[in-house]
Amino acid sequence: MKIYYVDAENVGIDFLTGKNISVLDKVFVFSNNESIQAECEKRFYISVTGYPVGKNQADFYMVGHLARLISLLSDKEKGAINFIFCSKDQDLLKALDSQCSLAGIKAFSSYPVANKKAKSNSASKANTGKKNTHKKCAKKGAENQSMESSILECFAQPSKPYDVQIALGLSKPEFTKAINKLIKAGKIKRQSKSRKKWCKVGATMSG
Repeated sequence: MKIYYVDAENVGIDFLTGKNISVLDKVFVFSNNESIQAECEKRFYISVTGYPVGKNQADFYMVGHLARLISLLSDKEKGAINFIFCSKDQDLLKALDSQCSLAGIKAFSSYPVANKKAKSNSASKANTGKKNTHKKCAKKGAENQSMESSILECFAQPSKPYDVQIALGLSKPEFTKAINKLIKAGKIKRQSKSRKKWCKVGATMSG
């Protein structure tokens, strides 16, 4: 199950179209805007409103809301839920990610990526390359390639498995089954420089 936290004052909700959101998923949309609230009703999203108007008030409310929700989850539920945080506010994303980390929740991610000007440092360039790689492999995955082929293509550059899962829009069970098959076949391996990242065998190990 996926739970979306959407900073609608920052990114709106139109970008969620085409994300294959199941009716069983929960989508919390934070906004005091009446038009967004009306749109949420049409899409069966949960509109969260009524917080004070002012700088960062929505951010504080989102973090508090997430903390309360996490406190109600059992350990089993924490392992079964994927949190997806939607905002371009990097400080907010860090605060939300921190709540998950403190609770021992590993399955969380963020999008869309903040649209900032590229920085002139190698880390920024590496991150940009990784995002572009995931976009390309997501497109290829839609072109009737097999699931394993699409996943393998994403690991052409060292990547974290969960980033690849989100990029391809796969469920946790189907992704885990496919990636285990690739590991057993010796087609991908863990990167030596970063144990959290995996890489296609024979591909570049930079990044």
